[in-house]
Amino acid sequence: MNKFKLKTVDVWDTILRRDCHPDFIKRSTAYYFFLKFHSLHNVDSVDQLFTKRVETERLIGKKNKDLGYDDEYLIQDVMLQWVENYISAEQYDTPAIAHELYSWEIEQEKKHIYLDPGIEDFLAQYPSDKTIFLSDFYTSSTDLTELLVSAGLDQSVISDGVSSIDERLNKRSGRLFDFIQQKYQLAGVDWIHIGDNEWSDVQMPTSKGIKSIRYLPAQQHQLREQKEFLWNKNEDLTETITNNILNKYAASKDLSVDFQLGLKTTPLIAGFCLKILEQAVISKSEKILFFTREGEFFIKAMNILISHLKTNIKEIKLPEIDIIEVSRLATFAPSLQEISIKEMMRVWNLYSTQSISSLFKTLNVAPETFQSFIDKYGIPADEQIQYPWQDSRIQQLFDDSGFKETLWQHVMQQRALLKNYFATKGLTDDINARICVVDVGWRGTIHDNIALLYPDIHFTGIYLGLQKFLNEQPSNTSKVAFGPDLNHQLEYPHFLDSVAPIEMITNSPSGSVTGYGLENGKIVAIRSVNDDENSAWHNFTKTFQEGILAGMESFSAAVLSYGITHDVVRGYALNIWDVLISGSNKSLTDAFNNLNHNETFGLGGYVKKNHVPTTFEILSSLWNKNNRAALIEFIKANQWSDGIRKRNNLPSLNKYILALTIDLAVFYKRKFYRKY
Repeated sequence: MNKFKLKTVDVWDTILRRDCHPDFIKRSTAYYFFLKFHSLHNVDSVDQLFTKRVETERLIGKKNKDLGYDDEYLIQDVMLQWVENYISAEQYDTPAIAHELYSWEIEQEKKHIYLDPGIEDFLAQYPSDKTIFLSDFYTSSTDLTELLVSAGLDQSVISDGVSSIDERLNKRSGRLFDFIQQKYQLAGVDWIHIGDNEWSDVQMPTSKGIKSIRYLPAQQHQLREQKEFLWNKNEDLTETITNNILNKYAASKDLSVDFQLGLKTTPLIAGFCLKILEQAVISKSEKILFFTREGEFFIKAMNILISHLKTNIKEIKLPEIDIIEVSRLATFAPSLQEISIKEMMRVWNLYSTQSISSLFKTLNVAPETFQSFIDKYGIPADEQIQYPWQDSRIQQLFDDSGFKETLWQHVMQQRALLKNYFATKGLTDDINARICVVDVGWRGTIHDNIALLYPDIHFTGIYLGLQKFLNEQPSNTSKVAFGPDLNHQLEYPHFLDSVAPIEMITNSPSGSVTGYGLENGKIVAIRSVNDDENSAWHNFTKTFQEGILAGMESFSAAVLSYGITHDVVRGYALNIWDVLISGSNKSLTDAFNNLNHNETFGLGGYVKKNHVPTTFEILSSLWNKNNRAALIEFIKANQWSDGIRKRNNLPSLNKYILALTIDLAVFYKRKFYRKY
């Protein structure tokens, strides 16, 4: 074969390949810009930042074209103009910020590129006196050389070259070929060009008499198409990341099915963590406080994500995160503004049927303390009173000044202890701050209770899902959900009919908070640990959560690589949620059906999920008042009909009639009375 005087070689998808679509690199930079500099630019959307960056490229390219060049743009110019679209150059060192973004993007390129496995042998088939790269790209030839070296290209093969931005001329127009021809004073027959693009690397140089070879190895080209397919396909991207996590553990022997289910569930929790982080940044919150008990699991996942971000983004300032030990039981009474029927509606809007005994348990006081008042108004301790606020005995009780004074003393005692504990978490009456709080859901009543206690602090609540609010929302609160929020749209309402399984799989074994007290001179939260309740955690949830946390390690790495935000993950994550409550996983349904669920607040005790009404009790509820009341209470506490259908310890007739009854009740609730 004749030896050419010059061989020019395209860079991207010829010498270098990426393991992702090139726009993922740009989106990663947009995510970095959002996360680290939000306090300066106040743009709440990574998509908006990304779109503005692309628009900036176009505008600079147009400006160069108007000057008589091709529509090229230098990355450093793009970064500076992008930054100064949002951040004042008079107030901040915008060149330094732009350089930081540029440096980040170059490093991201290095992480995602690799040398085409066959290119060096292919180039050797076409000997030449000189070989250079020739690339349409927005970094200088110096930066391109750095990328080639980092990917492992032998510099004896190619040591330098020309980037389109160097001359503001590109291969696509053909003018860069003209520049090279003039620079080296070459005839077309003395020059060979190799590249992958049909137009820029084959047709254009051929039209100028340059010998052109298209380099398109089938295997690598197919890989490229597969990877680039994921751009703008959020569910496919999330599925690919999840499959990579599963493949990582595929070779592990004796991997439990519960652990594997946890791995598959990773996007649900990862997406929630991303929502938490983004909302905390957007709301400019100083702290993120995770409510017990589910928060004890969520914070473990969050720590993995934040640790990865801090390791990779130097000097990033993220909100402090901490656990705060709370419960509805521990926070409701201290939050009371007065002793009145009106204040008690905050409970009765949630539990419209309640005994006086359950009411006092909800208030976290011993019923015996108020026995004289109970006797005075003739209220049997365990009588289930429907619509207590309409009952004359309850009305008289709450009009009794002696009762109100005694109960208020208990409220103030509980409030003092709570505030002493909350002070250890940085919450005091004299601060004006913005705080994020995190809980699994479903109406944010603990959030409301705390907000009433600290009116000068704005609390932003972040939840997996939100039911319609039944109580007036304190003015210093805002609430958002990663999943369905029925306060904004009727989306996936069936998710919020079956919340108990989601609570179970995100639970912790450390017990429910019942109040606060002194222990060895230190204020602490008092916990009530129920062994029966924890058996579900030990039998299923523990291993399931270990799978999620293992998956979070890999998922967190992908967040920066792809610039993943919660909305990218959400669609796939909600499909996972749907599967979890479908009753299709035997381990989950078995664990749930043996759960001893804490319902002390409102119902006054634990609810055993393995106790269900018999077929006779269901049918007789049509005429038997007591059985009807019991069935209604069962349905209020158990709306997971798919879980009932999958039970294997019930007669077929019993479980299908019960499941159908639940379905009818849920339909009625959605159609006429979405309140519970």
